[in-house]
Amino acid sequence: MSHQPPSLNRRSSTPWDRLRPVKQDPLESVGFVSKGDNRLLDIKTQETYYHKITARYMQFCTQNSKNLHEAFTSLSLTGSTPAPTPKAENLSSSRWAVPGARPTTAGYGSKNATTSRASNVNASVSPEPAEELSVILTALRKLREAILATSASAPSPAFSQRVHVFNIRLAILALHPESYHASLRYLLTSLHSQAHPLPVSELREMTAYLILDTALRVDNVIEAHAIRVRAKERWRFRDRDVDLILKAVISNNWPLFWRMRNKVDGYVRAIMHWKLEALRMTVLKAIGRSYMKCDIDWILQSTTGGEMSWEELVEKEDIGWLRDGNTAMIRKPKPKT
Repeated sequence: MSHQPPSLNRRSSTPWDRLRPVKQDPLESVGFVSKGDNRLLDIKTQETYYHKITARYMQFCTQNSKNLHEAFTSLSLTGSTPAPTPKAENLSSSRWAVPGARPTTAGYGSKNATTSRASNVNASVSPEPAEELSVILTALRKLREAILATSASAPSPAFSQRVHVFNIRLAILALHPESYHASLRYLLTSLHSQAHPLPVSELREMTAYLILDTALRVDNVIEAHAIRVRAKERWRFRDRDVDLILKAVISNNWPLFWRMRNKVDGYVRAIMHWKLEALRMTVLKAIGRSYMKCDIDWILQSTTGGEMSWEELVEKEDIGWLRDGNTAMIRKPKPKT
C-alpha cells in the first residue's frame, strides 16, 4: 500500500513570514528632534508625552517605595557615560553661569542597559531602578529639546516652566547634575520673566537650589554668594536654611552642617550630598591632628552625621586607626626616654 506524499503547497499553522510585533517603550519610541524625529514638535503631543513621563515617575516611586532613596541614588553608581545636555540651554545668561563644574559618573545608561530594558518590557518585569531613571531622564531631555525648538510659537512659557521644574527636582534626587544644572539656569534666566514669572514659592525654591549647588557641588562659595546677593536685590530672596548651610561650609562647622542636613527636605539634602566626602576628610584630618585617642561614636557623628558605621567609615576612607572597644587609638604616645 503506497502512501501519498505530503502536499508541498500546504501552509503551516504558524507561518515563518509572520513575526510578533515588538513591544516598544512609549518613552523610548520617540526620538530627539535634533536627530530628525519631529513628532514632539506638536504642542499637544508634548503635553501627552509629559503626562506619560509623570505617570512613569509615579510608577517608579510606587515600585520602589520601600527603598526610594536607594532607587534614586542608583543612577549615580552605574558609571555610565552621561548624555550631553542640550546646547541651547547652555547659552543662558552669564549672570548665573557657574564655571568649573565637576563632571560626575552618573549617566543615562549604557548599551547593555538599553538591551536589558527592552527584555524587561517584553517580559513584563519591572526594570532596575537605574535603568528606569535613565529612561525617564532621557525622555525629559527629549521633551525639553522639543519645547525649546517650539518656544517661538508657544503661547506662553508656562508649560516649559512646569517641565523644567519637574526635571530639576527629579534630577536633583537622582544626583544627576547634567540633567538639572543647565535646566536650572535656563529656568531662572530665560523662562522666568516679568511677563511670565514663576510662582513665588517655586522661584525661591529654584534659587535656593542654584545657590547651594554652586557652593556645595561646584565648590564655588564666592559665586554662590554673588547669586544670593543678586537674587536678594532682584526679588527679595531670603532663606535662613541656605544662609546657615553656607555658613557651615565656609567655616567648616560640621556640627551645624549635620544639624541642617537632618532638618532640610529631601531635595536640599540631596544637594548637600556633594559636600559629604570633602567634609568627612576635613573632619578626619582635624581629629588626626588633635587627638591621640577618641570616642568612636563622636567620630562617626562628626564625620558622617551618624549615617555610617565604623566598619563602613574604615573601608570608605582606608582608616588605619586601631579600635579598642568604643575608642579609636589614633596615635601611640612616644615612649619616655
